[in-house]
Amino acid sequence: MRGRKGDAGSQGRVNAADVERLVVETLGRQLSRPELLNDVASGSWSIGTWSGNWTSETRKLVQDTIERVIVGRSEVQVIRKITTGSPSWGEACEDSNMPKIHTVPLPAPRPRARKEILVPDGGERAPRRINHALILAIARARTWMQGLRTGNYADTVEIARRYKLNDAHVRRLLRFGYLAPDIIEAIVEGRQPRSLTVKRLLQGIPCAWQEQRTAFGFKP
Repeated sequence: MRGRKGDAGSQGRVNAADVERLVVETLGRQLSRPELLNDVASGSWSIGTWSGNWTSETRKLVQDTIERVIVGRSEVQVIRKITTGSPSWGEACEDSNMPKIHTVPLPAPRPRARKEILVPDGGERAPRRINHALILAIARARTWMQGLRTGNYADTVEIARRYKLNDAHVRRLLRFGYLAPDIIEAIVEGRQPRSLTVKRLLQGIPCAWQEQRTAFGFKP
């Protein structure tokens, strides 16, 4: 925009929604606010695009806390406002007269939305919706479960501490590892019902695979 194309590097375009998600994640970790990370996890992905349904509390916190966000070649600087009055967020020992700057790696550019060609006799095929947040949550649950079995994690409290999450949230995510194999396959291939999201699974997962198929809208 300023005629300095050479300074842009080779990173390519970065989706603004990815930067928005990164800001909320950074605040969640720096302010020890697990509900912000839960808000990120409850969002959804379409093909190459994050669609975060932020709560009003999250939006207000970002507006009240963030001064500006600087996107560089390989990193993003999240600059918080200078606090006035009594320090909050557990920062009583920090200098409240200086802005807090959190530097995080720049999100990798995501591929552009894929274009599909509809061929004859293919009209009944359901469109695929790759939900990356859902796939990531399942992969994380299976990794954590394996770590508990092998002793890499003593318990869910240790997992929560390492990832700066709430223990109850970790326990709910672990249930994702008990999904029926055909449901996981459908999610990976993008064939899951539109209503099947991370937020929906966090509400509860039946133990029996057939009950899962019925609850989540899979055809018998």
